[in-house]
Amino acid sequence: MVILVTGGTGFIGSHLVDTLVSKGEDVRVLVRKTSKVEKFKNMSVDFVYGDITDKYTLKGIARDVDIVYHLAGKVGGWGVPDSEFIKINIKGTENILNASLEAEINHFIFCSTPGVLGLTGYPEAKQDLPYNPPGIYEKTKCEAEKLAIRFYEEKRLPMTIIRPDFVYGPGDLRRLKLYKAIKNKSFLMIGNGRSFLHPTYIDDVICGFELVMNNSKAIGEVYNIAGSRPITVREYLETIAQALNVTISKFKVPKVFARGAAFVLENISKVSKKEPFISQSKINFLTISHGSDISKIKTQLGYLPKVKFKDGIKRTTDWYIENNIL
Repeated sequence: MVILVTGGTGFIGSHLVDTLVSKGEDVRVLVRKTSKVEKFKNMSVDFVYGDITDKYTLKGIARDVDIVYHLAGKVGGWGVPDSEFIKINIKGTENILNASLEAEINHFIFCSTPGVLGLTGYPEAKQDLPYNPPGIYEKTKCEAEKLAIRFYEEKRLPMTIIRPDFVYGPGDLRRLKLYKAIKNKSFLMIGNGRSFLHPTYIDDVICGFELVMNNSKAIGEVYNIAGSRPITVREYLETIAQALNVTISKFKVPKVFARGAAFVLENISKVSKKEPFISQSKINFLTISHGSDISKIKTQLGYLPKVKFKDGIKRTTDWYIENNIL
C-alpha cells in the first residue's frame, strides 16, 4: 500500500511516518525544497517535492497512491497575517483534495482540530456539536473541514476527518516554554486551576490514525481522538512539575488581573511585533474547560488510549532533557 503524508516533518506527522515505515508501508512525504528532512535520513522514505499552496507543483503527486494523510497546516505564531492561514489551511487543503480526487485514491484522511468547536466548556465534547471557531486558525481549519466534507458528498472522495486533542509527547516543541517556566519556578497559575483539558499522548494519536486508515467504517465520518480522561489544569501543571522535581507556586493570579495584563501586552505587541508573555487566548485555554468525547471512535473502531498521563509527561520531559533543550 502506498501512503502519501503531507506535514510529515511536523511533530505529529514525523511520528506517523516513523510508525508507517516501521510497519513496512511504502511511504511518500510531501516536502518543499527548503524542508528539514534530516530526521528521515536513515528511513526508507520517498520524498515528493511540492507546495500545497501552489497547485501546479502538486501535479501527479498522488499518482499510484492509495492513502493520503493530510497533516500540513499553519498552526500559529504571533503576528502571522490571516492571509497566511487562509492560503495554507484552506487553499492548501483544497489543492490536496483536488490532487487526491484526480488520482482516485482510496482514502483521504484529514487531520483537523477540536478547536473548530471552540472552547466548549465541556470536559468531553462530542464531535457533532455546531462549529464555533474562536480564532483564525480554528476558522480556517473549520472551512477546510467543510471542503473535505463537500468533496466526499458531492465528488465521492472517500474521506475521514480526525480531531486529535491537545497532543503532547517527545518531539513537541510548542510547549517547551511552559516546561521551562515550570522548571525555573516562574510559572504562576491563572485562576483556580479547576477547568479541564484533555491531553493526548502522541502514541495514542498515531494509534487512532492507523485505526482509521482504509477502514470502510470510517468513510465519511468525523472522529475525536484523545487521552483516556480529561484532567484539571492544576493536575496538568503539577504533573509536569513533579516530573521536573519542582513545585508550582501556590500564588494564583486572579483571572481579571491576567486579562488586564494581556490586554496591555497584546496592544504593545502590535507595535513591537513580539509575542506577548500572556494573551487572552492563553488565558482562555487555561481557564475554560475543553475536552473531547471519544466514545464514537472507541465504539466504531475499537480505539483505546493506552498511555497514562503521568507516564506520558515523564517520557516527554525525559526527551527534553536528553536532547539538552530543557
